[in-house]
Amino acid sequence: MEAVYSSDIPKTDNSITFEEMYLMNRKLMMHTAMKILNNFADAEDCVSEAFLRASKIFPKISRLERPKLTSLLVIIVRNAALDKYRANKRIVALEEPDIETGTYCSDSYSFDSVIEAIGQLKEEYRDVLMLKFVYGYSTREMTDILGISSDNVYKRIQRARAELEHILEKEG
Repeated sequence: MEAVYSSDIPKTDNSITFEEMYLMNRKLMMHTAMKILNNFADAEDCVSEAFLRASKIFPKISRLERPKLTSLLVIIVRNAALDKYRANKRIVALEEPDIETGTYCSDSYSFDSVIEAIGQLKEEYRDVLMLKFVYGYSTREMTDILGISSDNVYKRIQRARAELEHILEKEG
């Protein structure tokens, strides 16, 4: 498996090789997948899937600082593990149509209050907000990272913003 990751991607001054990224993050990613799946073989599959997804966007993420890169890889493996969990349990995730208008909050809030409110969101909502507004990924890139359709990405962003607005209004 490691031979696949030691690719001939050129290394720039501020970037790392795919192999370095793999070696630095594989244990944390395996731990994350095991927490969700409780099955070593499935967790290994998810880590492999996560690195495959990361390879598609590697030129862009190779320049990220280590904490940002690690958190991005954890998001990717968590989504792969959740996909695997759903497939194993044969659960179909059905979402009810969103009645919310998806309006945006025009009030100004302090940075700390917004960060605290984001911390209260569901993981799937936090992930899309982080990928979109912190890391600056496009919807297409987010579909590759999360393994979901572009419509689902748009809907999660819409719902995350609405939920964030609700939390901020509730807290004043």
